[in-house]
Amino acid sequence: MSLFEILKGEQPGIIRTLLNYENAGQFGEFSTEFALTNNNLDGDFSVLKNIYVPMKGKTTEIDLLLVHEKGIFVFESKNYSGWIFGDAEQLNWTQSLQNGEKHRFYNPIRQNRTHIKALAEYLGMPISAFTSYIVFSERCSLKKVPDDTADVIIVRRPNMLKKLRATLNKSLPIYSHEEIRSMTERLSGLTNKSEAEKLQHIEAINTKCPFCGSELVLRKGKYGSFWGCSTYPKCKFTRQVK
Repeated sequence: MSLFEILKGEQPGIIRTLLNYENAGQFGEFSTEFALTNNNLDGDFSVLKNIYVPMKGKTTEIDLLLVHEKGIFVFESKNYSGWIFGDAEQLNWTQSLQNGEKHRFYNPIRQNRTHIKALAEYLGMPISAFTSYIVFSERCSLKKVPDDTADVIIVRRPNMLKKLRATLNKSLPIYSHEEIRSMTERLSGLTNKSEAEKLQHIEAINTKCPFCGSELVLRKGKYGSFWGCSTYPKCKFTRQVK
């Protein structure tokens, strides 16, 4: 957390941090939302969070969405530390910690691509109408990740507003106030979910492989039953049976 960015109003201060901290992942989303909504952007826009978009009889959750007069930006927040490595199309990326530990996590470009596809279908818009922002914590170093493209931006949180402003400054308005309001009203209904509906979404996620998104199946091994990816041996993800 940078004092300069706090003074500029781009990051929450100590008191807001303490009041809004639940866990690292949640706080990462809060910090991104704070940056987008604290009078840091010009133009006509709205910001929505935790949108449960229907997809193939289930839902996919979008962390944050910026519906701006100059474009629609879909944010996926990753609050990892360490060094981050990954290619655009590979299944998993790698987090490397100072103690030598390495952890794999599902490719966030693919993850946000799924979100955008569901959102495009729901709104009846082309996928090209959306820009994907993968926002990593300031606690990590992006050692080897894909370069930015016209539709995918990968950035650490302290540099997010700079990149977003640069994009907006060179773009012309494409959505009217009425169109922004119409999209916001349609999507607002997807944010007001009951605790039961949220739990159902979480349970649905738990039946999916976090690496490739395929179904998990119950298998038996030398040490008992476990959940394994249905695409094995292509994907070797496993999870203990609780």
